[in-house]
Amino acid sequence: MSATPLLRLYHTGIIVDSLDNAMTTWGGALPLDWAPPKTSTVPLECPDGILPREVRFTYSLQGPHFIELLEQIDPAPYLNLTGGRRVHHLGYFTDDLAQASADLEAKGFRRELAGVGDDGRIARAAFHYSPESPGMWIELVSHEIAAEIGDWIGEAAAARGIPFTSPFI
Repeated sequence: MSATPLLRLYHTGIIVDSLDNAMTTWGGALPLDWAPPKTSTVPLECPDGILPREVRFTYSLQGPHFIELLEQIDPAPYLNLTGGRRVHHLGYFTDDLAQASADLEAKGFRRELAGVGDDGRIARAAFHYSPESPGMWIELVSHEIAAEIGDWIGEAAAARGIPFTSPFI
């Protein structure tokens, strides 16, 4: 039996229609500053097979707990998911993505989306769903992309003189 992988809550993700508008609205209301938006194009395994997905996103500079805003340029992988594409999730960093994903599946949280590596195996991140919590997902983020995210947010916070505490340590 393998050890239980580390799971650490660090963000809540919100799907928005316009990233720029949401950054202004959320930033003004809470108040929050934002890392420069990024665009990611990666294949995702979903109920319809492996589909390309393009998303534009940012993270709040204030945290931890961070707010992630996502504008889906190509929402195809999300269209046939339970609860539709208005995905709201709690993002957990993990040091063992494959094992943490298997553990969630064993506990009744089915995996509906996952990054796919060059070898065809689960990579980078996975989204899990439970019918007991309609509309709320759990995203597992691998240590590889957690390091990228931490560096990105930390650099943006430093450029604005905002204290940054990494949730990935």
